[in-house]
Amino acid sequence: MRKLVLAGLVLASSLGTGSAMAADMPVKAPLYKAPPPVEVYSWTGFYVGGNVGGLWEHDSGNTHWVSVNAPAIVTNILQSQSFNPSSVIGGIHAGFNWQASPWLVLGVEGDWEWTGPSSTFCRTTDIGPACTDTGRGFLTFNEKTRWLASARGRLGIVWDRVMLYGTGGAAWGRVNTSINANCLVAGCGFSLIQLNTTASFNDTKTGWVAGVGIEAMLTANWLVRAEYLHYDLGTFTDTLNLVGTVGAQTATWSRRFTYDTARVGLSYKFGGPVVARY
Repeated sequence: MRKLVLAGLVLASSLGTGSAMAADMPVKAPLYKAPPPVEVYSWTGFYVGGNVGGLWEHDSGNTHWVSVNAPAIVTNILQSQSFNPSSVIGGIHAGFNWQASPWLVLGVEGDWEWTGPSSTFCRTTDIGPACTDTGRGFLTFNEKTRWLASARGRLGIVWDRVMLYGTGGAAWGRVNTSINANCLVAGCGFSLIQLNTTASFNDTKTGWVAGVGIEAMLTANWLVRAEYLHYDLGTFTDTLNLVGTVGAQTATWSRRFTYDTARVGLSYKFGGPVVARY
């Protein structure tokens, strides 16, 4: 009996000591692991790129033949012409975007575009068939748009990596024109001076441009776009002056130039993504 009591006391003492030691042991707090950084794609930054597409020219106007002192019926003859040539367009662009808010982007952009729509036609000086000299001569008119350029503002609405934008500003264009008088049979109109002469003109005009587009970020630096622009360069007037035997003669071509373009482009934006922690 005594042995049982002693064994019980020893067991109780052991249990009490173990509980006290367990209570005294330090408790380890759970480890906190920070979330990985998140890349936030920002539209802010300078960019450069290239684009290619199609152009449709709308050229409406008239040619005017004036022969001083000729009979009244052929003194002042006006003819209307309208052309709609098309061409490939391609060039470069550069600009800067500023992301003013999560959904608003403001920017400026400039571009230069090579193109080449052209038109050619002929008409008589006063009466007779076009493109044929039957004694009164005829006139040949040629034109070709060489390039377009613009400086525009941009206003975009953003959904993460996609932006819809409107754009507008100043535009410039270069048009090369020639007017030829072919009067080798018996002169031009009622003039008796036989000639074949050409006047060439290199006109650079200022106008306006406006359009819309959509742009998307493929990565933090590479952007792809599709864009429509409408150009209006106003009116061009070119005149060939001749000295005839009956008085001064002039052939004038006056017309208004507008263009519609649709193009796609690829841009490189300088500066990487913004790294943020949430």
